[in-house]
Amino acid sequence: MGQEKPKSVFVPDVTSHDASHTWASWQYCQHKDLMHLKAAGGWGNITTVTRYAKVMPDAYRDEILEWLGIQ
Repeated sequence: MGQEKPKSVFVPDVTSHDASHTWASWQYCQHKDLMHLKAAGGWGNITTVTRYAKVMPDAYRDEILEWLGIQ
């Protein structure tokens, strides 16, 4: 956007790094358990977990479960 010449390489709108943040945030929204998330994500410490997982309003929990086919 706003560039005068096209990109010479493909740059995805969503990266695997973005997906990692989404996954961690959704997991935390479901379980509210940092130790579970640390183990599931394979992270070595809670600091890394808190960098990836963002707090989401509880109102999203049902929508996440429905999207995942759990409800």
